[in-house]
Amino acid sequence: MNIVMAVAECVPFVKTGGLADVAGALPKALARLGHNVTVILPKYSLIPDELQQQFTKQDEVKFEFKGKQASAGIFAYESEGVGYLLLENDEYFAREGIYGQPDDAERFAFLNRGVLAVLHSLPLPADIVHVHDWHTAMIPFLLQEDQQYAGLNEGLQTVLTIHNLQFQGNFPPETFTAIYGMDSQYLNDDAVLWHGNLSMLKTGIQYADKVTAVSPTYRDEILTDQYGEGLQQVLRARQDDLLGIVNGLDTDAYDPAADPAIEQTYDASSVSAGKAANKQALQRRFGLPEQPDTPLIVMVSRLSGQKGIDVLEDTLPELVEKEDLQVIILGTGEERYERFLRGLAADHPDKVYAYIGFDEALAHLLYAGADIFLMPSHFEPCGLSQLISMRYGTVPVANKTGGLQDTVTEYDEGMQTGNGFLSDFSRGRTFSGTLKRCLSFYKQPEDWRMIQLNGMRGNYSWPRSAEQYAKLYERIKQTEE
Repeated sequence: MNIVMAVAECVPFVKTGGLADVAGALPKALARLGHNVTVILPKYSLIPDELQQQFTKQDEVKFEFKGKQASAGIFAYESEGVGYLLLENDEYFAREGIYGQPDDAERFAFLNRGVLAVLHSLPLPADIVHVHDWHTAMIPFLLQEDQQYAGLNEGLQTVLTIHNLQFQGNFPPETFTAIYGMDSQYLNDDAVLWHGNLSMLKTGIQYADKVTAVSPTYRDEILTDQYGEGLQQVLRARQDDLLGIVNGLDTDAYDPAADPAIEQTYDASSVSAGKAANKQALQRRFGLPEQPDTPLIVMVSRLSGQKGIDVLEDTLPELVEKEDLQVIILGTGEERYERFLRGLAADHPDKVYAYIGFDEALAHLLYAGADIFLMPSHFEPCGLSQLISMRYGTVPVANKTGGLQDTVTEYDEGMQTGNGFLSDFSRGRTFSGTLKRCLSFYKQPEDWRMIQLNGMRGNYSWPRSAEQYAKLYERIKQTEE
């Protein structure tokens, strides 16, 4: 099957979050299943020079945009059986950041039009166009409603994946006619508007042939008033076409047995020695006492309300004061949370280190050297950190929501099953109490090793998830035929 993916970010080119990881890993897994996959994304100036030097200028597409002729250079790259086409336009993509620009609506409208121009102009076979989040969610609408794509739309099906419903691409209604150049007849809730604004994600939900969420539990959650982010009514109308597929993990990129970023590689047979060496490396690097038996707790996260940093404000100060433990947190985000972590580290320099920023290599070392990984998220569409931590033998303590509920199972000491520990804010099972329960098992070596091994032996690879996407594509095609 010929699959074209349209995304705003993708590993190894640019990354701000989990979307890029999925866009980098899923196409490779689909290619290994025998499918022909092409990924189309912007050619950002932020892409490392060593990668850009490997691009080949292939062509240029011209198309009408905002009432005038526009163009985008097409650069090709290939890796692990996947073809990549990167659209060059310095006006929109030569920026210091990927998101948060005042003209984001226009920039990603250009991307949508550019993707369709590539499909229209190049000999690029496509059975499925798979779009991700609001940045490319207008493509299904344009395929159905813009007459210039009438021939292209024939036999072409679309899938939209929602990675985080909180980000919807909402803009003033006049934005639609200004940047898409289409008739005002579409300015209604049955087409592109929602609550008076252009909503790109909502439009994609209505127009895509199928919609997926990045975990089965998140799929169910977003149908509710609590998690629907104002779109629950739209999603309920499409719930028969809404499927939850849990994200996989790029097990090549995250492999403790071959990870060049960690101090000492290890596998399930050598987990104790390997983690001890990596823990010591972290303690030395951040000036923490080199105490091998003291539990080391880490978190790698965006510092935002969604991620439950407010929960840590209520949990960590008392635990740090009373318990024998060490904490290292890596992340950046809201100023109030950065201030809280800096203050906690200043008050307890022998127990806490706050690294405000991001460092990919350090993140790998944290997964490898830690004993416990924190994920107190209020909601989590899928989450990759819990998958990475388990692969590295680090035990997750997470809140029971979204993909965390689908991947982390509570340890049962009687059956010796389970790979972590779960709080449940909806049922009064506090994160503090759950973390204390986890720490109690840390003092029981046999149970602790079993929890680690259960996590390391789990199947979190992309092939399993990719097979579910492939079956979805096949069902769409069969239904159309």
